[in-house]
Amino acid sequence: MAFEIDLLPVGSEKKSGDCIAMRYGDLVKGKEKQTVIIVDGGYAGTWKDTLKPFLRKYYNCEINGKLHIDLVVLSHPDLDHVSGLVEMAKDDEVKIGMIMMHRPWEEITPSWFKDGRITKNSLKDKLGDAFEKAKELADETLNISQTKLEVGTYTFNKASITILGPTSDFYKTCIANCEKTPPQGKLVKNLPQTQGGNGAIAFEPYVKGKIKWDDSESTSPINESSLIILFEYEGTKVLFTGDAGKEGLSKAIKYAHDNNIKLNDCSIIKMPHHGSRKNVNPTIMDAFVGSRALYYSCASDDLGHHPSLRLINLMNEKKFKQFSTSGSTLHYGKNAPDRGWKTASVFISSDKIEK
Repeated sequence: MAFEIDLLPVGSEKKSGDCIAMRYGDLVKGKEKQTVIIVDGGYAGTWKDTLKPFLRKYYNCEINGKLHIDLVVLSHPDLDHVSGLVEMAKDDEVKIGMIMMHRPWEEITPSWFKDGRITKNSLKDKLGDAFEKAKELADETLNISQTKLEVGTYTFNKASITILGPTSDFYKTCIANCEKTPPQGKLVKNLPQTQGGNGAIAFEPYVKGKIKWDDSESTSPINESSLIILFEYEGTKVLFTGDAGKEGLSKAIKYAHDNNIKLNDCSIIKMPHHGSRKNVNPTIMDAFVGSRALYYSCASDDLGHHPSLRLINLMNEKKFKQFSTSGSTLHYGKNAPDRGWKTASVFISSDKIEK
């Protein structure tokens, strides 16, 4: 049995995105003998221009004229993750088996918000409008089976999928704090909005062993709502983080620790938010030390921001191998068919890092 994963190139002009394809099983025979999973779909054009032709060329998943995808996962509803999945779901040449996604218009009640006049129906409309593309994906996949969203471990076609986060309460806290939703109720915990690092990039010399970290920087509540998933198949472990931030990742790490789930032996950790330094800190990354590689999904012209040079250099000090899409497909395979592709280059440390 075999496994392969591909992070497809998404975005340009400093606009990154996520689109990940993976399959496992008998990849030579393919079709009914394998399982195909798509995690996030990039922008609207990603499906037609990138993912669909890629699946046709490499994944051998066409049955009776339709591309068969066993599971579609939406980490969170930002446009650079959800838009391509909407186009996929609309395509008559695609058959989707199951879908994993949050539906905030169904999952959160008026009690989470300040305005006591909000009714259940009006809130449903407000959240549907706020997360328009996710609602469109949900409508397009209305008749497709939905997976569970509670934290825990589930079996999917001989693989193990563990949802490490978010818990239901933390997810609702993130939605209630989102800038797109009504003000949260007074009993709902405040989460920081996006902070730090939005101006022009300035640099300073890199001194090994002297990298400082600014924990006042934070990502958005909607990024914090991202599904954090550990996938395992015959000794291969991949950690998917969406755009999760420090609080979501810290909670996921604690859940793993409390349930004796190892995170320091992953084959691949898909780094959150295209390698933004706002989403992680050294303590979080220490939980993963021992894992093989960090993968970044980012545009080819945003180095120093996505991914952060400060982050890259620090992770090199911690002995991670680091790879990036940066305009090309990033592939890893185990007993998978040889495509004749060249070996990806690892990130080397820069002599300068962003301030």
